[in-house]
Amino acid sequence: MNSELLKTILQKNQVAFRSISSLNPELNSQTEIDKHSQIECSVLSCESEFFVALNPATHKFDLSRLNKVTGRKLSRIEQNDEKQLNFHIAKAVAQNLKDQIHIFVDEALGYQDELYVVDYTDQQVYAVDGKQLQKLSNENLIGISFSEEIKNNMDAKETLSFRERVKALHSLPPMPETASKILNLRAIPDVKVEQIVEVIEKDPVLVAQIVSYANSAFFGQAGSVKSLKDAIFRVLGVDAVMNMALALSVGSTFKIPQSGPLGAKAIWKSSIYAATLMQRLSMLMPWGQRPNPGTAYLVGLLHDIGLLVLGHLFTDEYVELNDYLEQNPDENLFSAETKILGISHLEVGKMVMRMWNMPEELIDVATYFQDKNYSDEHENYIQLLTVVKTLLVPHGLALGDSAEELPLDILEKLNLDEEDVIIAADEVLSEAEIIKNLVKQMCA
Repeated sequence: MNSELLKTILQKNQVAFRSISSLNPELNSQTEIDKHSQIECSVLSCESEFFVALNPATHKFDLSRLNKVTGRKLSRIEQNDEKQLNFHIAKAVAQNLKDQIHIFVDEALGYQDELYVVDYTDQQVYAVDGKQLQKLSNENLIGISFSEEIKNNMDAKETLSFRERVKALHSLPPMPETASKILNLRAIPDVKVEQIVEVIEKDPVLVAQIVSYANSAFFGQAGSVKSLKDAIFRVLGVDAVMNMALALSVGSTFKIPQSGPLGAKAIWKSSIYAATLMQRLSMLMPWGQRPNPGTAYLVGLLHDIGLLVLGHLFTDEYVELNDYLEQNPDENLFSAETKILGISHLEVGKMVMRMWNMPEELIDVATYFQDKNYSDEHENYIQLLTVVKTLLVPHGLALGDSAEELPLDILEKLNLDEEDVIIAADEVLSEAEIIKNLVKQMCA
């Protein structure tokens, strides 16, 4: 849902709303939002006119039904068309909304005194007077219905409260022993290769994954790397091997369904492609500005760890989420998560990172990687991840929405040349076979 546009509409039409809470999973259950009262927003266009359709989060928007009711040929502006959506927001601010953007309010929202806008960007919940919201709709269209209630097997069971979810998070298994030991090694300034090898070699699967990656054509080794020491000395280096081992060890803790848009195969394919391209682009940056390439790989591999945790802790709900997204491929991931699970994987990822005392870079990225205005010590990693997702999403190799064009302003901040970035992406895309094998190993 485009909450920024909806808030702009409310402001320009002098419909009062107030912030009532933060989307903090540690808040008690009193702050929970009834999904029947939560507003979903669809942005539409027809010739030179723009429209916004509002319906409850418990309902699925039906464009064909709305076109039949209104006698128009409306088309939906998809969530991932960020450039077009931003244009509408800017236009809404600059001009008279009643003349430029028309509002449709589904009758299912008409019986409630208070409605809620959930903003996943600034992690806030806003309350709106239901009667005032109805006034935005054309009088001739009051009472129309253009959505259908979502029926699924979640109807029969009570939704878990935030408090219950936090309690479940604390029941997570402890960090894997290998990962814990690697974290300790990362804290040693002059860690010796022998110390790293001693820890990692106790996990043969982990060794095989690292050696396989070091042998990829990406590094020009063509199968010549035979051992973990070879991978460290000849190809990857100490930092990269430690970070890769840490990420793979942590990831292997969680077992979730293999198939579907949020199945293990899709998540690990997305994560490994992101990690590989993150590392490649970091090495193209100037020395004085370049983040640690090994950490860049780690960030790419674990930025969506919250999905693995959700699948591990809430199996039934996660299956429902996976099925829902398979049936509704255009649905925004964060909106669907909150609709079905009551919590997003960003929130869960942040909590797990903190519970396991993971590096601050990972905590920041897990928390803020959707915040385009984030500016702090680790912003380079978030900016790199934004570029990476822009390059990979169109190929179906990354989760989430993305802009259609490379963010040239971010490339400028990172001192990356657009042509070099595209070449690097092509090189990573050519590694489909080696990445396929890594995904297979991670899902074994």
